Amino acid sequence: MLADAFAETLTNAVSNARNPQQAWQALLQPSDIVGIKFNRSAQVSLGTTPAMAATIVESLLSAGFAADRLVCIEAPEEVRTAFGTARPRPGYTDTVHDFGSGRDQLSAVLDQVTAVIDVPFLKTHNIAGITCALKNLSHGLVKHPARYHSNGCAPYIADIVALDPIRSKLRLCVVDGLRMVFTRGPSATAETIADEGIILASTDPVAIDAIALTLINNVRRSRRLPKIAETAENLKFLASAHRKGLGTAVAHGIDLVSLS
Repeated sequence: MLADAFAETLTNAVSNARNPQQAWQALLQPSDIVGIKFNRSAQVSLGTTPAMAATIVESLLSAGFAADRLVCIEAPEEVRTAFGTARPRPGYTDTVHDFGSGRDQLSAVLDQVTAVIDVPFLKTHNIAGITCALKNLSHGLVKHPARYHSNGCAPYIADIVALDPIRSKLRLCVVDGLRMVFTRGPSATAETIADEGIILASTDPVAIDAIALTLINNVRRSRRLPKIAETAENLKFLASAHRKGLGTAVAHGIDLVSLS
């Protein structure tokens, strides 16, 4: 069952947690308003978001967090209706944030929430190489994402995620790899989707993207497609995020626990 797999993955992602309730309580405060950031791109084709959203929301509810303090961002309306979660604040902040490689407004929902759970898909991307935890935040929480795609989205992804309204609130990344887009992403068709049944969880968005790259490369190899990049350090935006201190992209620095 998805709920059982998620519970085990979450528990193992948080040090010293014995169950999902302890994991959530280690990551979040009772006073937090929790934004759960999904990804609208290819959501219909992949078809896994309602099940994953329900699993995460139910897990949080069982840990004692109230539905009206949970904000599902880019989730189907049916999820909010089913659980009575708070509606995301629309629009963008008045403040224009300077992140070094650019300036932009951030999603107003960041002023609404005090903690963020990042729930990306596992997909290739025709410019960045892959899109997973980091890009779901950087390009999903700015007003003008199309401006930040040159040079493989580097250093834009790292610079935007490093902004305090994002980085200080990020608590956990949960990758929905139940169905993977292994080629021609970020859009998806029946021919570019593999049913992989993968869930990843980590507090390190760079490490989880590095593992995501390996998983995508494995599926591509089985289909006789070339690697997206030889290693995470060869992917421009991941190398940039590693240098910026957002996490580790170095394989020997990542502690991977595989659950079956």
